Amino acid sequence: MDHRQRILNAIRGEPSGQLSWAPRLDFWHRARLRDGTLPSELRGLDLVQIANHIGAAAYATIPDFTTSPEGEGNRTLGLLNWADCPYDIEFDGVERRISVSGRETLIEYRSPAGSLHTATVFTDEMLEGGASVSWITHHALQSPADFKIVGDLFTRMRVVPHPERYIRFREKLGGNGLAVVHAHGTSCPVHLIMKELMPTEQFFYALADNPAAVQRLAEQIEPVFAQIRQIALDLPAEVIYLGANYDDSITHPAFYRKYFLPHLRSYANELHAQGKFLMTHTDGENRRLLPAYLETGFDVADSVCPFPMTRCRIEELRAAFAGHITIWGGIPSILLCRHSATEAEFRAFVDALIHQCQGATRFVLGVSDMVTADADWPRVLYIGEAIRRS
Repeated sequence: MDHRQRILNAIRGEPSGQLSWAPRLDFWHRARLRDGTLPSELRGLDLVQIANHIGAAAYATIPDFTTSPEGEGNRTLGLLNWADCPYDIEFDGVERRISVSGRETLIEYRSPAGSLHTATVFTDEMLEGGASVSWITHHALQSPADFKIVGDLFTRMRVVPHPERYIRFREKLGGNGLAVVHAHGTSCPVHLIMKELMPTEQFFYALADNPAAVQRLAEQIEPVFAQIRQIALDLPAEVIYLGANYDDSITHPAFYRKYFLPHLRSYANELHAQGKFLMTHTDGENRRLLPAYLETGFDVADSVCPFPMTRCRIEELRAAFAGHITIWGGIPSILLCRHSATEAEFRAFVDALIHQCQGATRFVLGVSDMVTADADWPRVLYIGEAIRRS
């Protein structure tokens, strides 16, 4: 049984004979390439080959956004791009100007409704940490007047399908991992506004002070989401990824149920009708959201991060999700860092987790959120060795 089939078995709740191990290595890899400290045995290998080298599945869920053929592109509108993106965003009647100054990118949009000036940056700290997505320093929504301009930009967008890119990506990966379709990093238009178009605290002020403007903009964004959804549904993929970064104090249960749950549940229902699965990225504080997750009906909780990085222990998560949601994750990234945990603490956690989950269905072992730049490589190797011994 190859890695792809083993992961699919876990998602379907079927036995696979061995625990699937699929760590996200791209941040660590970019950082090690940048400072020239990549272990000698890994030099010249790509991420799939490195995963093979350590006996793991290649993590093929969140793309490498540094491969975008248009650089920052529409980053400040929350629409990221990458080499294998199964769609492009095009505009009718909009002029876009991109200029780069050092590590800062200025992105200007001009439409009949007005002009927007936005900006992003990669800091030294981000680059040293292997980051693939820039920091927005000047958001699209800076004032109430900007809502009209941003809304006009979204109504002028067309989503152009490129299924051949996903097919190429899937064929290249083969049985080395599960080629997940990354539809979008937010789960609905309101989530996009909150996460990408304005600072989070300003979003909640806007939602309280001018809910009609927020709702109107969400309605103008929705057709773009619908086009992306249809493209994702039409692809020959078993699993679609939609939405990321929930937290039970910010995207609290009532807020999640009102805005996020209906979109995710609708997506899940459409996928289930085709025998496919929905994945979403649950890497924050999840305890109070667990009942809402079950109501949503998604199939895979990606990057599940338990205690000691969050309040939720892995036993609590497994009990809540049992028989319904597949956990992908389970190993807090800090345990791979020597300054955060001793070798004895790390090994005790990993050994106990593998013992607990070996033979279980609906579990894919991974590092939450990713193997970080300061992770100790021998600890990554130990995880694979511990699985093989179990």
